[in-house]
Amino acid sequence: MTTVEEDVSRAGTVRVLSLAPAAKWLPVALALLFCVVASWKVIASQWDFEVYYYAARALRAGLDPYSTQSLTRVAGKGMPLPFVYPPAFLALFAPLASLSLVTAKAVYLAAKLAALAGLLAIWGCFCRNLRETLILLAVVSLGFSATIFADLYAGNITCFEQMLVWLGIAALLTGRRMLFAVLIPLAAMPKYLPMLLVLLLLFEGRKAIFPLLVSAGTFLAIQGSSLAISPARMSRFLSMASALDERGHSAPSTLALLRDMLGSASRPWVSLLLYLAIAIPILVAFGLLAIRLKKSQVWEKAPWFLLSGALLSYLLIIPRLKSYGFVLVVPVAVWLLARAKKGTLLMGTFLLCLSTTSPLPKALLPSWQFWQILWEYSALLGVFVLWLLWCLEAKNFACESAPKGSLSDQRACRIQDRTCP
Repeated sequence: MTTVEEDVSRAGTVRVLSLAPAAKWLPVALALLFCVVASWKVIASQWDFEVYYYAARALRAGLDPYSTQSLTRVAGKGMPLPFVYPPAFLALFAPLASLSLVTAKAVYLAAKLAALAGLLAIWGCFCRNLRETLILLAVVSLGFSATIFADLYAGNITCFEQMLVWLGIAALLTGRRMLFAVLIPLAAMPKYLPMLLVLLLLFEGRKAIFPLLVSAGTFLAIQGSSLAISPARMSRFLSMASALDERGHSAPSTLALLRDMLGSASRPWVSLLLYLAIAIPILVAFGLLAIRLKKSQVWEKAPWFLLSGALLSYLLIIPRLKSYGFVLVVPVAVWLLARAKKGTLLMGTFLLCLSTTSPLPKALLPSWQFWQILWEYSALLGVFVLWLLWCLEAKNFACESAPKGSLSDQRACRIQDRTCP
């Protein structure tokens, strides 16, 4: 179990990659090897990539890439899933569209595995010892209902997106704010929501003003290119993206959970109101804890503390979340689990890695629909638990950092019969 002092002692920097000790990197290599070996089964699937591929071919043929009829015509088979990314995004898939589908899938999967290798290397920098890398191996392999393999199997772009996001986070932790300000808009080019992560710059105070402007300008320039390419297609994309309503195991956001629990009989505004009733307290709680931690100069001492809470809060409040979106908080889960005692660590890792696709645990659930819904959203509920653990850690951290003579801080810091010294 790590202590606050240990977190503070490794302040502000991400350790550079190192082959020593080799044992630390062995689980990371095993995680990558596991992904590579298992990926041979997914070459034939990758349905999301098929949408990108045939949308690029439809555009090349002068057809509407946002029409499923156009995709079906080009593919010569039924294509029920629409293309729902900005027009400029298709330019990235134009070279692959000139290849056969089988070859294009193999090239795309190889590129994804290379991105995943980079992502694992970045996450390995956050692991301090063999114990943490072993936890990383477990979470990467099975965590959040095997979120990594959900991305590989679907053929989505999450690995590329998350590699850019985590390169940006590593840059921010090492003081390279401008690099972070550019990488996040690039990661947000297709899906927009990751752009909210630029708000992490606010932890930098006044130093964040210029990077925030640069980040906003970069994002507007990228999206402006889509508008310049085709205003009509851009309008079509925006209308289709806003109409998406995916739920369940494949899209387990907080808003989707509430909609499923309330059922189709309830009015849409009811679930939206309940969503705001959950999202706003999460933001307020994180904001208040962040302010307390900022007063203790936690950002300067241990920036990872604030970043991890922000990432968990972000995942809980975004209105649309796919099953592979949990990739974002894999290292956060590893960090929180590593701080737990042995029994809590084993139980927490087991619950986090319990897959909703496994038929045995699902068969043991009561037939009541409420339990079935909770099972479908178990990965999201795991994030809620991690967020509560982070809040407890943050209160402890603020307690230990509170001035000795402050009676109000001492009263506020009472946690489990423990007071500030």
